[in-house]
Amino acid sequence: MIDCEQALREIERYVDGELDPAGCREIEQHLGECGPCLQRKEFRSSLRVLVAKKCGPGPAPDALLQRIKKLLASERLE
Repeated sequence: MIDCEQALREIERYVDGELDPAGCREIEQHLGECGPCLQRKEFRSSLRVLVAKKCGPGPAPDALLQRIKKLLASERLE
């Protein structure tokens, strides 16, 4: 079984659905036995939902687009 350090190192990939089935089983087994890691996973899951809700699809504000274009142009000059 994996320890807390290993579980927390992979928790983002687990929450994002990027782990292979074996990795998911290891994380789930650990979370079933470790309250602090389960709380961390719940926080990350909630944060992911909140970010998706607040930063969901839609056009970026014009000011942001202009800043990005300016940064990209300055990168090309260097």
